[in-house]
Amino acid sequence: MFLTTRQARRQKGIQVVIYRGRYYAQKICANSDGAYSPDIFSAIPTDKVKYIVWLKERRQEYAAKEKLLEHCVFTLDSSQPRGAEYVKRKLRKVGLYLLPSPFPPESCGNYPMLFTVDLDVQLVSFGSTIHLSLSNFPKDRDKLFAAPAAPFFRWPCLPVAAHYLIPFPSTVPIALECDLGKYETKYRTILLSPSRWLSTDLGLFWPFHDLAFSKFKGVYSPLISREYIRWSPFSFMFRELGYAIVSFASGRVHFRIEESACRHSANESSWPSQLGLGYHLARHLPGSAPEETIYWFDNVLISLVPEVPQQRHIYIDKTVSFGLQQGKHAFQAILLSLSTVILVEVEDVDGIPVVKHTEPLELFEDCEGPTISSPESPLHTSLGKLQISLPVLKSKESFRALSNFFATATIRRLKPHGPETQGRLPNELYYMILDYTDNTTFLTCARVSYLFRAYCLSKIRICEKTRNNNRDICDTSSPIDTYTYQITQISSPMCLTVQNRVSGEYIKWCPRKKSSLLWFPKPKNELRLVPMFGEPNRLSESHKAVNIFWQADES
Repeated sequence: MFLTTRQARRQKGIQVVIYRGRYYAQKICANSDGAYSPDIFSAIPTDKVKYIVWLKERRQEYAAKEKLLEHCVFTLDSSQPRGAEYVKRKLRKVGLYLLPSPFPPESCGNYPMLFTVDLDVQLVSFGSTIHLSLSNFPKDRDKLFAAPAAPFFRWPCLPVAAHYLIPFPSTVPIALECDLGKYETKYRTILLSPSRWLSTDLGLFWPFHDLAFSKFKGVYSPLISREYIRWSPFSFMFRELGYAIVSFASGRVHFRIEESACRHSANESSWPSQLGLGYHLARHLPGSAPEETIYWFDNVLISLVPEVPQQRHIYIDKTVSFGLQQGKHAFQAILLSLSTVILVEVEDVDGIPVVKHTEPLELFEDCEGPTISSPESPLHTSLGKLQISLPVLKSKESFRALSNFFATATIRRLKPHGPETQGRLPNELYYMILDYTDNTTFLTCARVSYLFRAYCLSKIRICEKTRNNNRDICDTSSPIDTYTYQITQISSPMCLTVQNRVSGEYIKWCPRKKSSLLWFPKPKNELRLVPMFGEPNRLSESHKAVNIFWQADES
């Protein structure tokens, strides 16, 4: 009877469709013989004209899913339910298993991942190495999707697929924007050494920010290295990660206390939004980053660029031209490609702009170009001609240089302490007033004067999300409007002194200990700090990059 039951039960698996950079996971059933013959494949026309119509219809289908979920799930309103059951109903309505995400699903329960259909680059992938073009899909579908010899063997018939294998197409613009042999830089350029920004004096809280960014980098490096090939600077996730990096480096990252290790369900609305997921308040854009690929951040010009080494001087020229057109005669800029960063200083020498810049500094070691399956690929030939410069610093040193670069850019615009910057009130009163400002104002005041900056940098505020007893209603209040704790001191080895704003009590916390033991006793008291990015009405956070501290022994 058990055997009959197993045979009667149809196996299920997960097909993933990529549309506009988001992964849509759907559950499909196998045939009675154990073979998968997905509808999305059987409908692909062999005629080129009909294929174009089919592709347009499939994109419209997922655009409709995107529109419905955007309206009913991702746009948050405190007066409407957004609990897990509500979200599941909406997912069933559009035939999805999980909410769309810019990253491939990490877990789909007990269901195996079968294949990925990418409507953006028009291919289907079986695992990370087998890629077939949708526009030249094998005609013998029955043979391609025949029942596997073993239940765990879910790839298509390899002899059939072998004749149709293609390399993964890169979204990086390989075609040059101009004739490099004739291109002349618009400005006088001088190569800078990044060592000038490797000062050991980075302030009281540098070890904490360095630890937090290391955690962030460790979590997102594998994801970035795997998905980097799909992104351009205009991509939502590229912009979000770039904004998170400059937030860490500039010290404009917020932290909030996570009450426990229990996370929200993957299909439950949350605010602030998980980084990249796209929850947002009504009448506000998704994410925390600007929509543009070039913008000002703390008086530093941020330019998001693709990693095409042969065109770096072109991107530098474009960035400098943008800053000059904004009326800036001397300024600092950063060219950020996620994998590397270039620091740029523009000076005005007798009315002529002089551009000083570093070589690319490595931020994420694992971000590489596309993996080429065929040596005869035109893409391989193009990439082989690029002159790639080796990074001059390790990633940890690069982040230190980037942080110092922001600090230097801010300090240059501050007036030295003196009669001109002395207010009418005693300094103690300004300190008290600053204690009652919201977080955005507090960080802005750090760029007003040396005095305000010294005070604002003497502590790190920690926010705390208010408890919501009704899990069906998403609390859309901003956690960075107020703060309940603050880090007042960091000692070596790493130990945080955290003060309760109400009671005034001080508690010391140390980073969670690592142990090779299979079981290690967990302390009763934990401090879990989640990094957040953005402004009060446009926030993203990363549960994955949570920093965990244990209460230090009083001895």
